[in-house]
This record gives sequence, structure tokens and C-alpha cells, in this order.
Amino acid sequence: MPKIKFAAIQISNCDTKSIEERDANLLHAQKIIDELEAVDLIVLPELFTSGYSRKTFEQLGELAEDVNGKSFQFFSDIAQKRNCYICYGFPRKREDGFFISQALVNPKGELEAIYSKQHMAQFGNSMEKEYFLKGEDTISFNINGVKIGIIICYDMRFPELTRTLALDHEIDFLIHPVAFYKDNSFPSWHHFVITRALENQIYMLSLNRAGEEYGNSIFCPPWMDYNTSPSILKEQEEAMIGEVDTNVIDTVRDEYQFRNDRKKNY
Repeated sequence: MPKIKFAAIQISNCDTKSIEERDANLLHAQKIIDELEAVDLIVLPELFTSGYSRKTFEQLGELAEDVNGKSFQFFSDIAQKRNCYICYGFPRKREDGFFISQALVNPKGELEAIYSKQHMAQFGNSMEKEYFLKGEDTISFNINGVKIGIIICYDMRFPELTRTLALDHEIDFLIHPVAFYKDNSFPSWHHFVITRALENQIYMLSLNRAGEEYGNSIFCPPWMDYNTSPSILKEQEEAMIGEVDTNVIDTVRDEYQFRNDRKKNY
């Protein structure tokens, strides 16, 4: 049965105010990636290239990029050298405005997919409605026979989006990059992730940046019991290595037939 191995980098990126600082984030990621074991997919957090702060967002005119910008070229080279996929977060620039986006580069160095956050957070430490537009498309893609979807941070609060990916796109694995500051919404974060994974019987990776005010990235399997539980990082910079095994998904869905027991009148 299909399976993939991934590296999720909980990274200490800075909140940039210049192109030079953005490039420093890229070089820092390269140092970590150079030390990784061979994997099929490398994931970096939400808005990795720029960071997340009001001072950063005031410089979006300089820091935001189109899909073929410097960051894409940088990760395109790495993806080809390592023969893997790389999924990274960046502020995307289009003619109509700015978007919080996640790009997927394939092992040939090509843009495989791009997702733009569909729900803008405007509470706690978030001020996205002041700077960004909502994305329009729900996307999924395939790596080595594993079907994968992407949502970004606040998107997880809307169960309909994950349900659409689980049932209509038939995903096995949901990637959820975040820039989750420890405000009052932080304590509920893991509960949402675990619920989304278990109710849809999918793997879910929720990847944060590192630091005292961030951290605690989580990888949840499609089921929990006395022997199986999510993997959770602490606050420091660290790469989580994990595996998505569709045989496990099939076993879980066969034993706990939530999907087959759904009714059509609600």
C-alpha cells in the first residue's frame, strides 16, 4: 500500500522587514534541510519566508512574491538536488492583492500546486483582514500514491473545508502549516487538529514555527487508542520525521466505519 515519509521543520524564522532578512530565512532553512535524512516531502510553516507580524505585513509590497519569485527558485534547486517535494509558506503577490499561500515544489523543481488561505483570522495576535485577501480554491495533490490536501492555520476552524477534502478529494493526509502565537486561541488548537483527524480518519500534520511564543507542532494519526497517540514537539527548533501509511488508514476505516454509517438527511 502507498506510504510516504516526511520531514516537518519547526523552524526559528524571523519576522522580516527587508529582502535581506527574508533571504536569511531561506538560508537558515537550507542549513537544516542539508542535515535531513532522505524523505519524500519537506514541509515548512505558514508564511515561513516572511514571518508573521504587523511590521512585516507593512512591508508586503517588498516582501511578497509571485509564484515564480526568489523563494520558488531557491526551493526549486533544493527539491531537484534532494529529489523530493518541498511545501513552504510565503506571502503571495497578485495584481489584485496579497495572499497567505503555501507552494508545493516537485522533485523536478516545478510548481506542483499552490494553495491560498481561505479564511482570514482577525483576533488575538492575528490581523490578516487588514492586509490579505481570501483564497478561492480548495486543492489536493498526489505524492507516491498518497492523496494530500493543504489548509492553513485558521482554516482548521471550519469543519466543512476539511470534510470536503476528506470526502470529495479523498485525501489521506492533511498538511496544516500555521504561525500560531500563544494567544487565547492557542489552547484549543490541538483539540481542533485531533478532532479533524479522527472524525475524517486521516493523518494530519499541524506545523508551527519554533520559539517560546510558538512551537508545539502536532502530527495526529487517523485514530487514537491506548497504544497510539499524536506526536507533539516542544518549543525548540526541530525537524519531525513522520510516515503516512495508507494501510493504517484502511485498517482504521474498516474497523470504525464512521464513513459508511453517515446518513444523507443531515
